[in-house]
Parts: sequence; structure tokens; C-alpha cells
Amino acid sequence: MIRIISAKPLSGYRLQVAFNDGVSGTFCVEPKRRGGVFLKLLEPGIFETVTLNSDFGCVEWPGGIDLCPTTMHKEITGTEARATAGLAN
Repeated sequence: MIRIISAKPLSGYRLQVAFNDGVSGTFCVEPKRRGGVFLKLLEPGIFETVTLNSDFGCVEWPGGIDLCPTTMHKEITGTEARATAGLAN
């Protein structure tokens, strides 16, 4: 199972993330494009409060905002996370 093991907020609503399979990279969150609850991340200081949810291995923010680690992994690598998931267990 792909899990995020570290995340650091960067300028421009980007996250520097590392996954449990050794992959790391920058993920652009794009709150305006995602809309809905993600618009809260545009408020001053909110984006920087990103934390890791140890139960699900995802990044999250106050108010129930989170991102799927598998989707993030796929976007960073351009591949299906399932193909590499077995390497990290």
C-alpha cells in the first residue's frame, strides 16, 4: 500500500512528499482547480498546516481536507502506484 511518509509545504500550493516505496517529488495541490473544500487552503496560513495522517498514510488539513496518496504517487511518477506498491511492504 502506498503511503506518504513525509510532506513539506512549498510556495505556490505545492507539497514536497516522500512515499514509503522510496519515490519522492513535488505535488501541486491546485486548490482553485479542485474547488470545494480545497478552497479553504487559499486562506492565509492554512496550507502550511499540512500534517500526515498515520492511519491512512495521506496528507491532511483541518476541516477534513485530505489527498489520496495513490493519486499523488501516480501523478508524480506518471505510473500506476499498484505496480510499485508491493516493493515497499
